[in-house]
Amino acid sequence: MPTTSPLQFQSTETSSTYAIADALEKHKQVAEEIKEVAEELGVVHAVLDTQIPGAPHHADVDQAVARTDVLEKRLNESAKVLEDATEALEQEVKALQAGQDS
Repeated sequence: MPTTSPLQFQSTETSSTYAIADALEKHKQVAEEIKEVAEELGVVHAVLDTQIPGAPHHADVDQAVARTDVLEKRLNESAKVLEDATEALEQEVKALQAGQDS
């Protein structure tokens, strides 16, 4: 039965920590992009909602205005879930790094 030396185990553990840290960085980047898109969509919704009401328009425009509001809310909810996942990853990386330091 093959055995794993402490050095091999530490190398694998360090590699795993780096992989999780890399995933954490990607999570942070995606979370920021989602926030930016949600904010931009919120601005689009506000413009559509305030610029269009007085003018006669088609039902399609009303549906588009309503849809931007729904999409903005969904993006904000997704951003919150991603933030929570990112926070959990940060805690895991800190725990792994603390375990390697001891």
